[in-house]
Amino acid sequence: MKKAFTLAEVLVTLGIIGVVSALTLPTLVKNHQRQVYVTQLQKVVNELSQATERAIQEANAITMSETPYRSTNNRAAQQFLSKYLKVVQTCTTDRAPCMASEYKQLNGSAFDSWAMGVSATSPCVSLANGAAVCMSGGFEMDEYSNGTYDLHDYVRIYIDVNGPQAPNILGRDFFYAELYSDGKIAEGYEIDPTWHGEECGVADAVYGSGCLSKIMSDGWKMDY
Repeated sequence: MKKAFTLAEVLVTLGIIGVVSALTLPTLVKNHQRQVYVTQLQKVVNELSQATERAIQEANAITMSETPYRSTNNRAAQQFLSKYLKVVQTCTTDRAPCMASEYKQLNGSAFDSWAMGVSATSPCVSLANGAAVCMSGGFEMDEYSNGTYDLHDYVRIYIDVNGPQAPNILGRDFFYAELYSDGKIAEGYEIDPTWHGEECGVADAVYGSGCLSKIMSDGWKMDY
């Protein structure tokens, strides 16, 4: 014969379940949200890389420095973004409304150290997937000698995986990246390939760098 639980026992059990849920649910929600950000970030990174590869192929070129987008002006960057990404809105005189008007570091301090070349009037676009991208001018010349490339040029990029929506925090939904003329997206891979984003979360990190590299080196995980 099955034991009948008393009302007190049921209430105690429900109370325990409630406490456990209260302790674990926020962590589960937080981890899920982080994975959503990473998934969207990876998608945008892939789209940018594929866009670069298409531009190179259409120009019968080897790198972006041999395409019509070899220029330091904003027009070249805007043309590249508009042609090869699914753009739904363009911002040319201000980052907003494509991006938020303010961003913060992971520690809560204000972020205002935007990368050199990415000014408030740099080409920014909102994408069909809800993300936003701001880009410095077009590509310049690669360094080439003795049959090989010594250095690939790159443009500086900021990616907000959910556009102007919150939380607008560097390293959560907002990232700095470098798009190289061969289609690779990284941070300083021509300078120090052993660097894996150790600056991520440091308030004085140059240009807010580090978090994309850390996520990539950790196997596309936001373990911070």
